[in-house]
Amino acid sequence: MGFGARNNHDYALRLMTSEPMVAAEIFPDKTIDRPLTLNGSAGSEEARVKQGLPRESANSMMLTGLVAGRRRTVVWGGLANQDFGKYTAVYDLSKLRKPKVKKTAEAEPDKRFGLGCRAQDPIGRLVEPGQIYWSKDTFYLDVTTADPFAALEEYGRAMRAANKAHPNVYDFPVLCGWSVGAMSKLPGINNAKALVGELESAQKCGLTKYTKVGIRLEPDSYCYGDGNTEQGWWDDAHWSKFGHLNAPYTTFAAWCAAIRERDGIPYTYFQCGMPSDDYALANPGHMIWNDISRLAVAHGHHQPLVSYDYTDPDFQKHVKAVWERLRRDGIRGIKFDYPETAWRPEGGFEDPTATTASAYRQSFQLCRDGLGSDAFLDERNLGESGRPLLDVTAGIVDTQRSWTDSNAFVPAMVTIGGLRWYKNRTVFNYFPDTKTVHDCTPEIRQSMLTMVFLTSGRIDLATSFTMFTPEITRDCSRIYPAYREPFTARPLDAFTGVVHPRIYDLELAADWHQVALFNTAKEPATVSVPLSGDRVATGAIGLDATATYYVYDFWADQLVGKFAGSATVERTLGPSHCAMLSVRRVQAYPQVLSTNRHVLQGWVDLSGISWDASARRLSGVARVIGGEPFRIILAGNGMKAANANAGKAVAKMEPHVVGAEYAVLVLERPENGDVDWSVDFAN
Repeated sequence: MGFGARNNHDYALRLMTSEPMVAAEIFPDKTIDRPLTLNGSAGSEEARVKQGLPRESANSMMLTGLVAGRRRTVVWGGLANQDFGKYTAVYDLSKLRKPKVKKTAEAEPDKRFGLGCRAQDPIGRLVEPGQIYWSKDTFYLDVTTADPFAALEEYGRAMRAANKAHPNVYDFPVLCGWSVGAMSKLPGINNAKALVGELESAQKCGLTKYTKVGIRLEPDSYCYGDGNTEQGWWDDAHWSKFGHLNAPYTTFAAWCAAIRERDGIPYTYFQCGMPSDDYALANPGHMIWNDISRLAVAHGHHQPLVSYDYTDPDFQKHVKAVWERLRRDGIRGIKFDYPETAWRPEGGFEDPTATTASAYRQSFQLCRDGLGSDAFLDERNLGESGRPLLDVTAGIVDTQRSWTDSNAFVPAMVTIGGLRWYKNRTVFNYFPDTKTVHDCTPEIRQSMLTMVFLTSGRIDLATSFTMFTPEITRDCSRIYPAYREPFTARPLDAFTGVVHPRIYDLELAADWHQVALFNTAKEPATVSVPLSGDRVATGAIGLDATATYYVYDFWADQLVGKFAGSATVERTLGPSHCAMLSVRRVQAYPQVLSTNRHVLQGWVDLSGISWDASARRLSGVARVIGGEPFRIILAGNGMKAANANAGKAVAKMEPHVVGAEYAVLVLERPENGDVDWSVDFAN
């Protein structure tokens, strides 16, 4: 659905709100039994499945329930983005319309509900006299897809297409210079020299054998001294003046070169709308309204009274030059801090047709144009100072931050990303701030890594690499490389009445699911998942009830069992602990069950798996890490492993603790590399 306006007046107008759908009656004359809604939250706004109606939400909404005994689902909300934020609602029509008949105290209440969606902007789009404006903003409505999981995933794919969104895959962790100093209690580390040292420590602890490492230098000075900071200038002289660039790396080009020489990924940080006082004094025309008269008024750093005008041509020229220079210097990623400061509801833009939303988008688009499509752009979208939390940057940024400053690991931060599974990795990556990995038990660390991996698109670290033990390095390495596909794990029990989902299903193929069971309680609990059945009502995976499945626990390195498709799998877990299970259909020939290399148990660390029936040979390619035994767990399915071969590695067979029907292929080589392997089987 689209919208526009024709101005028939002899003076200009501003289109501030448009409602393509107002209280549209849904399932007329029918009752919606057991209605559930899910809000389309963005940034740090809570995502929550709620029972009952009515409800309102920014961005989008899903409604599911039983109508005449059948599951029916509706998904509606914003699609393409340009000039407006999007808002949705399901209304109680009895409060909007007069009843058809006079009701008595005994009369049945009006149970009719209607849907609404609107586009809204604080300033609105200028439409000149006689002009026709047709917005590039659009809305989406699906009333035909019954399954809420499928309906929301269709919506996510539609958003991806409409916004040309292809969020870059974060195939590496990012170490945050500020967080390491604040949360690992290592002051003085957020500078160029110290962070080069961090990358060298990442090499020493062995993490770089498994993945590249992003290093984020955060030039984060604030206005509380004389009002002057690095912001606006964004040049080597000011970054050096405030101590973030330091000898021997007094330019970003020198620092980036040092990071790249050590096979790292250079990252830095910008404040979206908090100009240094001396920059505003030197460039008043770069500010909204061209006005710096309130520059001396005391204010919080994240509540600037003077801010940039991202629609001003001269300021755009300056910003483009900054981004192009940083690209030449070698910067690959940007964290945009305090993005709400670029959301200017007061207007005052040089471009008279700009809206608050379009000017906000421009602040990120200029960076995308300058740094290129392969740059990693992060929006710390926390909604501070009352700024609405919207999806308006879809197709521009790669990541939205979904949690406030915290290195803690709690179920709620998993839920906020988990209940946006249909947008995660499809339209945005979500991540719940930096995490420490040195001050928790192995079980909590493994659970945090697994659940953030499944419900997010990235991991940021607040632990210095100098604190990495071999155990920490091993655990962190199990989530790299990242998988490339634009989909993520479904929160299977989201519609069963739980506040925080406990079952996450990443469907890799029809016969292969990676399922995480996550104890969200504060005490030990048994978490279970039915292999087959109705996903919405029972939280089941929805597999073939007539088939048989292997279930293998990654972190426990344990075969949970061989289950009928009608069975329920359960694990008893401590608080905030998880089990990562590979669920694979039993085949009529030998097959892979798991590996010790990666939490996806073969999806990214194995390829080309094939069974040659005539030769009775199972073969494939393994991505082996030098100096680390690569273990592949095999099921013979009526046959026994006889011998193993590997072209570029030492290969040997070991028995599996479960019994003779199972075996372990172990591959070893001194350097990283792909290994062609095969195992011959006999009756």
